[in-house]
Amino acid sequence: MTDRTVAKGCVTLAGLLGWFVAAATAGIPQPATNDEIKELITKTGEAKDYDNADLVYVLDEADVYVQDSGLATTESCQVIKVLTDAGIRSQAVLKQEFDPATNRVTLKSVRIHRKEGGIEDVPLSSMITQPAPQHWIYWGNQQHLLDVPRVEIGDCVEIRISKIGFNIAYLGDASATAGGGGAETLQPPMPGHWYEVTRFQNNYPIIKKRYSVYMPKDKPVQFEVYNGELKSSLWFDDDYHAYSFWAEDIPRHKREPHQVAPDDYVIKLVMATVPDWEMKSRWFFEANESQFDSDDAIRAKVAELTEGLEDDEAKIAALNHWVADNIRYYGTSRGPREGFTLHSGIETFHDRGGVCKDKAGMLITMLRAAGYESYPALTMAGPRVEDIPADQFNHTISVIRNKDGTFTILDPTWIPLSRDMWSPWEALQGLVYGTPEGQTLTLSPHFPPEHNQFVSRGESEIDAGGALSTQISMEVSGRPDTSFRRKANKYSQPEQRAAFESVLSIAPNARLEAFEFTDPFDYTHNAKIELKVSAEGYAAGSQQVHMFRLPLMSHPLGRFIIPDLFYSVDAEKRNFGMRFHATRLVRYEETLKLPDGWKIEHVPEKQELDSNAATLSFEAIPGDGELTYKFEFTIKHNRIPAEDYPELKKALDTMREIADDWIVCIVDK
Repeated sequence: MTDRTVAKGCVTLAGLLGWFVAAATAGIPQPATNDEIKELITKTGEAKDYDNADLVYVLDEADVYVQDSGLATTESCQVIKVLTDAGIRSQAVLKQEFDPATNRVTLKSVRIHRKEGGIEDVPLSSMITQPAPQHWIYWGNQQHLLDVPRVEIGDCVEIRISKIGFNIAYLGDASATAGGGGAETLQPPMPGHWYEVTRFQNNYPIIKKRYSVYMPKDKPVQFEVYNGELKSSLWFDDDYHAYSFWAEDIPRHKREPHQVAPDDYVIKLVMATVPDWEMKSRWFFEANESQFDSDDAIRAKVAELTEGLEDDEAKIAALNHWVADNIRYYGTSRGPREGFTLHSGIETFHDRGGVCKDKAGMLITMLRAAGYESYPALTMAGPRVEDIPADQFNHTISVIRNKDGTFTILDPTWIPLSRDMWSPWEALQGLVYGTPEGQTLTLSPHFPPEHNQFVSRGESEIDAGGALSTQISMEVSGRPDTSFRRKANKYSQPEQRAAFESVLSIAPNARLEAFEFTDPFDYTHNAKIELKVSAEGYAAGSQQVHMFRLPLMSHPLGRFIIPDLFYSVDAEKRNFGMRFHATRLVRYEETLKLPDGWKIEHVPEKQELDSNAATLSFEAIPGDGELTYKFEFTIKHNRIPAEDYPELKKALDTMREIADDWIVCIVDK
């Protein structure tokens, strides 16, 4: 039984026996006893019983004690059974990462339940605390590391951890040091409120999972279970309401290639004391409104960037692109101002760097200096945002309120080297704008396939010796435009020919004779690419019969520009939806001239497909001494539900069958 006392407004480290006795009497689910843990371990099977998983979570439980302030302490216990050699290796070192500016994590005990029946306590004195590896964002995260004696298949590791604070929060006392200070230095992001998202499904099977929240009785909480069902209970106490949720025998979720985010399908619990999204919106506005003042240097840069531009669209684009391309993405800790607090625009302009929230703040600062009504907004890049107003966000963007009251969405983080103002990857994402009056949850716009076009036109010729020469003109827009610009800019001029040749795809010996393309930093029009390609021996065969494939159907530069068209669709069905970079429209038109006397005997059949997921049309028309064909393929949504996957697979398989089919010509003597 956990030795903690819950008192109104605070959580101490001792003296809560009275609460637990009362709670147990009332029937509130309690932490598992040693005998209950032993019983669970005894009943737990082997790897073959759990689809050959490396580990199984025998027990995963947490008790969360929420204060009036919204600050919470979590007491957790996990018992993990090792099932395979890989599972043995995974438990060699216990690693617990935390952010000392926002939470305190205490490793209370680690025990090994040996399969023979003995219990071994792991000394915590050997634990070390050191900086956690970080990349791009350097906010001072730490990690506890504990060397665990070797475990064997059938052994269980029991881990008990106490945590106080938030995943993202602020220090109440700016002078508090990263390594010290008690709970009194921590303040929740929204004073007086608590919220959490808890998954009940993981990469490993779970025998029993329980999550209990002890909430002050005068603090109502909203909750909902998504993507499945949980058992639940609510018990009253004089001071607290106890909400408990649990489940047993939870299978692991098996990831599939290019799937939608796990939060869109695993069983999860979302809880929040925040009454509605409008309050969250107002809070976000108020927390950051002081960060958008400009100075003379910023105003001068805004004037320089917008000089000579007559319409608002061009001015906004100029400012958005400047922030995207000139404020480098990196995060450095600057005291008690991380999490939801945007750094000031003046500071970011001087440092020329920041994470998404700082790039958004820089753009808002410049937009306001240019006379636009601009605000920050919260979004989740990837998973669905549920209706319960808990923090379900991982990204900050900028918005402009237009004169008609609508909003224009801008994202300088995701559009370096892009003509887009808002990335097509972020279509239909949950958004909450931070405005003075408050806004509800909304969705970002859908990008139709026509926005993300890859159009290729080819003028090709095969000579009597079977050699191919072709001139290809490409025009791209939307996501394909962005993909090409970033790939082209990645290589120096001497490297570009080899890089482009590596993805020509027309033939293994295809040579890039000449090429030119739009300057990646020229955002005035869609990117255009011109290629001149040759391939010796392209048409195989004898003097009487020649065979070749359609050059453009090999998708020249496709792996640069439309990489998701090469995703595997070998599986006959899927359990989860499939995620693409964006919607797609791919169009090829090619005329292929043939030598005198070559008569076309076989071309791929005409195709017309249309479904909820994709469309495909293809027709090849033999002529006198030439072959022309048109191909068009669309992916209608960037998330394809599992039930629509078979039709998507059919369209992609048909596209590949056309590409693999041989054009057969007979030489007419």
